[in-house]
Amino acid sequence: MKKLIALTFFILLLSGCGANSQKSQGEDALTDSNIATKEGIYVGLADTHTIEVTVDNEAVSLDITEESTSDLDNFNNGDKVTITYEKNDEGQLLLKDIARAN
Repeated sequence: MKKLIALTFFILLLSGCGANSQKSQGEDALTDSNIATKEGIYVGLADTHTIEVTVDNEAVSLDITEESTSDLDNFNNGDKVTITYEKNDEGQLLLKDIARAN
């Protein structure tokens, strides 16, 4: 009987820890903002789904979506641009918006 009580207590203890861990991870995800806006120089398409922009004298590759692909037709190599991008959990930079810099 003591083993059954101990086992039940142990299971309840572990299930409580799992709930707290998941809650704190969700709160962290909501409070951390991975979105940034920077100015740079548009270099051009690196491949069919990636553009390159020089930011702070460093080449930055950004993954693009189908929506942002049509916007890219308005830019030429060397144009000054303002980019807004998000860094996802895998470390990829995802282009959210691109516009001419003032």
